[in-house]
Amino acid sequence: MPRTNSDRRGHALRADNRKFLRLCSLAADIAKLGDRRSTLHRIVNAAASLIGVHSAHLALVDKSERTIYGVASSGRHAPNAPALRINLSRSTAARDALKRRTPIAIDRAAGNPRVNGEAREAQSIGGVAYVPLLSGNRSFGLLILVTRRPRAWTREELRLARHLASFASVAIENSRLLEQLAETESRFKSLVEHIPAIVYLCDFEPPYRTIYISPQTETMLGYPSSDWVNDPDFWMKLIHPDDVSPPKGLSDETLRTTGFLSAEYRVFDRRGEIRWMREEAVLVRDPAGEPVGWHGVLIEITGTKKMQQSLAASPPPGGHPFPRLPQA
Repeated sequence: MPRTNSDRRGHALRADNRKFLRLCSLAADIAKLGDRRSTLHRIVNAAASLIGVHSAHLALVDKSERTIYGVASSGRHAPNAPALRINLSRSTAARDALKRRTPIAIDRAAGNPRVNGEAREAQSIGGVAYVPLLSGNRSFGLLILVTRRPRAWTREELRLARHLASFASVAIENSRLLEQLAETESRFKSLVEHIPAIVYLCDFEPPYRTIYISPQTETMLGYPSSDWVNDPDFWMKLIHPDDVSPPKGLSDETLRTTGFLSAEYRVFDRRGEIRWMREEAVLVRDPAGEPVGWHGVLIEITGTKKMQQSLAASPPPGGHPFPRLPQA
């Protein structure tokens, strides 16, 4: 029984709904900031399925901007399969798509000089579309759609391809940002953990629960970082009883106006010996101006204090603290 117009419209709506749900699923995958490789593979597989092409590929431009190299292809591929590499000087269609920042579609690739001949033979390209990956005002790669037979590309197909290319752009840029963030965090962590001081982050109110403290606390005082983090009162337990109030007894008014702490006090190390520390800290506030914690550094000044005490206890040459006045 032939389909009515109503049946065809219903079928088209269901197909569009499936595509929409697939795109929503991809957007959710990208938002999770998961594994880059698996995310890109989901995107190219979705592109091949939704647009109905034999294969889809994601390729990025190298630093010299002379070659594009593959980073993900639809379907299953051996782990050691060679990545797609295309010389842009021999693929004017790909180069034009990157330069113009707009899709370039080739209905019939056979004998077309704008399509890279090596890629055409290797992938049995009958029709191809190059869709640029955009970031700001630059294009940094392509979503490449391949059919084995000539293909008359429709406006709707290229529009859908643009959406998928946008998803790929966001996924790749997110991945790059996360890699840069991880590298920056690693460098910062290395710096913090190798300077000759204890760096910390703690609550702004007593008992000043430690949120983070650098590992130098173990080499300098003998206590591992976990002791500070697991025991909210640990910091206060270390301070000499006579010194608890001055460094930690700032008034609320001082706390909220200056936002700075500078103090010298004694603490007990793991062996029970007294160590002098100098503390410099700044109060961190949230966007509303409310204090949320202290960022600070502890520097040992035991040697300096002992030298000061020694000088104060030793009289100058002659055995008298002050020179004698001449007799009248």
